Amino acid sequence: MKIRQITAAFLLIAVLLSAAACGGDSGTPANAPGETSPATEETTAAEMTTEGPELPDKTYDGETVHFLTAHNSGYDWYTSKEIFAEGENGELFNDAVYRRNLVIEDRFDIKITQNCVDSPENVAKKSLTAGDTEYDVVMPYMSYSISLLQSGLFYDLRTVPYLDLDKPWWDQRANDNLSYRGKLFMTTGDISILDNECTMVMFFNKQLISDFGLESPYDLVRSGTWTMDKLTEICSSVTADINGDGKLNKEDRFGLSVAGNVPISLYYAAGERIISSDSDGGLVITMNSPRASEVIEKVMSTCLDTLAFNNKNGSDGGFDNACKMFLDSRLMFVTFALVDINGLRDAEFEFGILPYPKYNEAQEEYNSLISTICVPTVSLPYNCQNPELVGVTLSAMAFGSVDTLTVAYYDNALKTRYVRDDESGEMLDIIFSTRVYDLGFICDIGGLSSLVGSLYGKKSSDFASAYAKSESKAQAALEKLTASLDAIS
Repeated sequence: MKIRQITAAFLLIAVLLSAAACGGDSGTPANAPGETSPATEETTAAEMTTEGPELPDKTYDGETVHFLTAHNSGYDWYTSKEIFAEGENGELFNDAVYRRNLVIEDRFDIKITQNCVDSPENVAKKSLTAGDTEYDVVMPYMSYSISLLQSGLFYDLRTVPYLDLDKPWWDQRANDNLSYRGKLFMTTGDISILDNECTMVMFFNKQLISDFGLESPYDLVRSGTWTMDKLTEICSSVTADINGDGKLNKEDRFGLSVAGNVPISLYYAAGERIISSDSDGGLVITMNSPRASEVIEKVMSTCLDTLAFNNKNGSDGGFDNACKMFLDSRLMFVTFALVDINGLRDAEFEFGILPYPKYNEAQEEYNSLISTICVPTVSLPYNCQNPELVGVTLSAMAFGSVDTLTVAYYDNALKTRYVRDDESGEMLDIIFSTRVYDLGFICDIGGLSSLVGSLYGKKSSDFASAYAKSESKAQAALEKLTASLDAIS
């Protein structure tokens, strides 16, 4: 993606926002006098998003929309950078944020500002419980937003004027998975990139696939045959005691590296959940189903297999060990969040990106767990003073991010971070469209989201006994959660 393509997108966004407000035709913009066409041979403005949101034909007299966003002092790549930029600095993503906001501020005569702080959930709780109205949008990390939600401090997003959550720039899986009896208090979409960065994926060594004459994992994904059994089959082809000491350890070659979050990621990839919505939109625990038990047994079998680099052979596949082994071509598959591609930038071979495998071929779709501990929510405070203004702003920002921020992100993820094949882009489309948001995981209802990892740590597959010990606690926690949600008017 070239800068000129994003420039074309901004021209189109400006026209579409004006057309949407006026109810007019959303055609493509003409070039300004003296300008050449900003389109490239790859993408033209007409091929980009061609329908904007339905927004009012009005301006807001310079009013400010103030965001509370998350800063991360420990790991800066988890700091929210998608809402605000001070100015252009030549960096593609930063400049896309700045220019998107500039177009929106000019169109609606508003000012977009932010307070980016560590632990924004604590700042929000102190402010909102005191009745302050400083913030128009609060964006703590999703896992930490639950305390605010249970305290009744969020506004039902489905009642916000001009915030059409059915539009494609909002994550429909988030909207569906996070809804409760028709209400929605937090979501995400193209307005954010950390939801992409925190999605669990698999990286694979393309050279090893070629060297061992194995099937292309990309073809397996496309055909729907990328399953746990197929993963094990491929691992069996490459795992070997290459140092000849008669045992498998971190000096050898393995098919799969199993970090501590892999078992729960495989559980969700198999299509299972901790809690799900019932026919009335309420929440019920579904981790105790017969299929869930079968899935967990298979997950443990896969993760504890000697074909995998795991806690049976001296390591849990921790990040540093796994990166070193992968870069040394001694791992076929590594399992990280997408952001961890940064640790693979020194690879001297080509590698690709895959979704986690399905449980079996009968499963209809792939499922990709999102690690919500560092994913910001889009939420409004319960005492939002001007929901219409905020709804207009969020709609314009989310829409304005589709062909700018999202495109810049893909370009950065696939090119400047050393994944250069078109197939990985195709895989990311599959991964991002099949993300899983589970309130049971986000809240860690009764410790159930930790249960699968705990079994792995104990090298056990006795799920039935472990669940029985947690069941009453989990049910009580769920009842507390639903009671707090029911109390929000």
